[in-house]
Amino acid sequence: MAIMMTRRYEDAAHRAVAWLLERQRPDDLACHYKSPAVLGLAGHPREARAALEEVVARFGTADGDFATAEGVKSRNAIFDEFWSYPNGWIALAAQRLGRFGVARGSYEHLLGYRAPDGGFRSNGSAATEPDVLSTAHLGLVALQLGDLGTARAAGLWLSRFLAAGPERGREFLLRANGTGPLEVLSTGAPDQPYFMIGYPIGFLAKLHDATGSADVLATAEGFADYALRCGDNLRSCQLSHKVAWGAALLARATGTRCYVELATDIAEHLLAVQAADGSWSPGAPDVTTFDDTAEIAHWLLEITAELPPPSG
Repeated sequence: MAIMMTRRYEDAAHRAVAWLLERQRPDDLACHYKSPAVLGLAGHPREARAALEEVVARFGTADGDFATAEGVKSRNAIFDEFWSYPNGWIALAAQRLGRFGVARGSYEHLLGYRAPDGGFRSNGSAATEPDVLSTAHLGLVALQLGDLGTARAAGLWLSRFLAAGPERGREFLLRANGTGPLEVLSTGAPDQPYFMIGYPIGFLAKLHDATGSADVLATAEGFADYALRCGDNLRSCQLSHKVAWGAALLARATGTRCYVELATDIAEHLLAVQAADGSWSPGAPDVTTFDDTAEIAHWLLEITAELPPPSG
C-alpha cells in the first residue's frame, strides 16, 4: 500500500514535469528558477542543465545575483521582499548538477544576506530582520555546499527564535519583530503560508542528519509541533507543500507515525488539486503557475524518497 501511494506521488510529479517540458517559459525569473532543480530530480539531467544555463544567461548578474531586469526580481511582487529566495534554489540546483562555479558564485552572493547572529535576511536591506524561511532556505544551501559552520549558525538562530516564543496568542511570528508581508501565521485562519514553517522543519532535519545533534532535532520537532496544532486546514492547503517534505524527513529520523500521517495527508491533497494537464494553479498568472507546478512536483519527489518504509 505504501509503495502504491508513493508511486502515485511520483506519477503526479512526472505529469507536472511533462507540463514544464512542453511549454516555453515566459521571460520572468519566477517562471524559471525552480525548473533546474525539479528537472534534475525527475531524471532529466540534460534538460536540467539546459534550464540552468538559460537561467544564468538570461537572469544572471556579474555579482552572482539573478533578476528579471535591473532592479526587478520578478513581476511577482513578493520577490521584492524575498529577493534572496530564488537564488537559493538556483544555487542548490547548480550544486546538484555539478555546475560548481555557478553554485559557488551564487552562494558567495547569498552570504551577503547573512546577519551577524547567524540568521539570513530575505533581502539586501540591513534594516530587514532575519526570518525563518530565509534562514532555513539559505542554511540548507550552506549545508549542501559544505559550509557546515554557516549551516550550524542558521540552525542555532532557528533554535533561539523558537525558544524565544514566537507564538503569540493565535499568531506565530515568522520574523522577530512580526512586521512586513507574510511575517505572521494566524492560527486557525484558512490557507496560511504554511510553507514558512515547513522549511525550518526540513532544513533542521537535514542538519540533524549531518551533525547528529539532538538539540537540532528537537528544534525541528518544535516547529512541527506548531504545524500539528494548526488543524485540518494545514492538511488541505496547497501552501503546505514544504510542511509535507519536512514531516517526511522527521518521520524517517524519528519513526513517529504522526509525521507520516502529516506528510501523506498533505500530499494526498496536493494530488487532489492538480489540474488535468499536470499543472498546479492553472488559472493564476504565469509567474505563479510555473512556480507552483515546479515546486510541488519537486516536493512530491522528495517526499517519495524520504518517507520511511512501513515497519513489520
